[in-house]
Amino acid sequence: MPLLDDEVSACVARLLGENGFTRLLAVPSFPVGSPAGFHYPLRTEMSDGSEWYLRSWGTDFRTVSRSWLRGGLTAAFSLGWAVLPEGQTDRLLMIEAFGTDGSATDALRKRALGLVEPYACRSAVAESEQWGRVRLRIATLLRSDMIRDSDGSAPGDQ
Repeated sequence: MPLLDDEVSACVARLLGENGFTRLLAVPSFPVGSPAGFHYPLRTEMSDGSEWYLRSWGTDFRTVSRSWLRGGLTAAFSLGWAVLPEGQTDRLLMIEAFGTDGSATDALRKRALGLVEPYACRSAVAESEQWGRVRLRIATLLRSDMIRDSDGSAPGDQ
């Protein structure tokens, strides 16, 4: 995967990776009706009549397949380009995680939000049931500049 070209994105990707979240590619679009069921919040029709989901702001997305879940993946993220209501960004973080019950999912939500909150402009969270598990989705727009602690260190640095 390409290196992240800014300190905020690189720091968030590192923190999530160190805390058990698997990084997925930030695929910019999926065809409507893809066999794996991948989708994003924004759906658009192309000039040839085909329909596509565009990576976009919101919590109505699916970036994890059922077979990956069966293979042991429980928490994943992607970070990259997306459409926002106010334009475009290269800093949309999408987190998708699965818990066996509400308390496990609550712990995942608290952990994920705790890691990204110092770097976030805004976040949205949704939970639902899928494949016999509680599914958590978080969309976060990351800041463009690092906010430093009083000692000059980045949040999360030890």
